[in-house]
Amino acid sequence: MDMPRDSVGAPTVEPAATPAAANPPSETSAAGRPAQQRAIRTRQQILLAAARLFADNGVHGTALAEAAASAEVTKGALTFHFPTKDALVQALISEQEQRTRAAIGAVLHTDVPALEQLVALTHALGRLFTEDLIVQAGLRLTGEYERADREAYRSWITVFEGLFRRASDEEELSARLDPDAHARFLVSSVAGVYLLSMVLAGRADLEARLDQMWELLLPSIVRADRHDRIPAIRSAR
Repeated sequence: MDMPRDSVGAPTVEPAATPAAANPPSETSAAGRPAQQRAIRTRQQILLAAARLFADNGVHGTALAEAAASAEVTKGALTFHFPTKDALVQALISEQEQRTRAAIGAVLHTDVPALEQLVALTHALGRLFTEDLIVQAGLRLTGEYERADREAYRSWITVFEGLFRRASDEEELSARLDPDAHARFLVSSVAGVYLLSMVLAGRADLEARLDQMWELLLPSIVRADRHDRIPAIRSAR
């Protein structure tokens, strides 16, 4: 069978059929973006509402239905993001740990001696404990929830121990100081000061109580010939 030819005698070829054009990727992603942003906002709305309840009532005094009502979403919307109470609790603890790590990292990146960083770090954590609702809830849940990971406290001990060792290398500390023992003592002290401030003063006096803690602690750990540095160390923020 002869093929059709053009005006100069060359065979002509029919163009291949092309499939219907799909939506460009940018249009598809743009169409999904508002829904994704709404989902992110809803998730954060639920976390904040649940944090308020857990911070006030604890893990055993808070139900998913209460969290949904407080967030002004349906229970179905809540369980879409957090299928179980366990998932909601773990999400709050995880978010609290992320925020705490960020606060610690910000202090560790400052260019000051280790003792100033230790003092500043306790006050940075104190501000976070006082001002951040999710952190408040996460701390309470970490203490109450039997399946909570206590890694945050171990990581604080590691950070404090590292700073005590650095302070020792900087020849600021008493020679008899044990960095690991003092790191554990300091984490216990900060946790205790926070708890007492929360119970007795609704956290309103936390910064003053942390300052008082350092007033009592610094003379016993700073080398005698460095005591003139104590006011500067204690004022670190």
